[in-house]
Amino acid sequence: MLGGKYLTNYCKDFMVGAVAPSSRFVVKKILKELNANALYIVEYGAGDGVITKALLHKLPSSARLVAIETNNAFVEDLKKIKDDRLIIIHDDVVRVAENFTKLNLPRIDTIISGIPFSFFKPSVRNILIKNTVCGITPGGQFIVYQYSIFMYPILKKYFREVKITFEPRNFLPYFIMRAIK
Repeated sequence: MLGGKYLTNYCKDFMVGAVAPSSRFVVKKILKELNANALYIVEYGAGDGVITKALLHKLPSSARLVAIETNNAFVEDLKKIKDDRLIIIHDDVVRVAENFTKLNLPRIDTIISGIPFSFFKPSVRNILIKNTVCGITPGGQFIVYQYSIFMYPILKKYFREVKITFEPRNFLPYFIMRAIK
């Protein structure tokens, strides 16, 4: 069955924004957008860890990756990833982004997000984006992958530079937006 666990969770949990895991093509494009010097990364909506695992494979041993996920089944999948660099937080990204200092990272170089921003009320979405901008180190990046370009004008409002790429080899196709602080 296409999507398997994703489709099941999509039907049960209204905050699951994907019907299938990200394709290897999406993962490759996200990794390509990642700054080479990014050591401290936060992932909003890590799902079952498709991108998480790829990030850990690419990152040096001194790096740290915080994976934030609300879905119980996906958190259990993330716990199966045995890597000391991975910190799993079973919580809502809006709540976590209110105080990034609780993550105990020296800084945040990159935040990667596949969460469905269109599911949030505009006021909540704006607070999350403002907190995200404040949490990222100067020159850091926010990489967002979505089914539409809905977030593009919002990112343009808060970031000095935003670049969009498109990856059609995914179900459903993704727009990948890289915003630089």
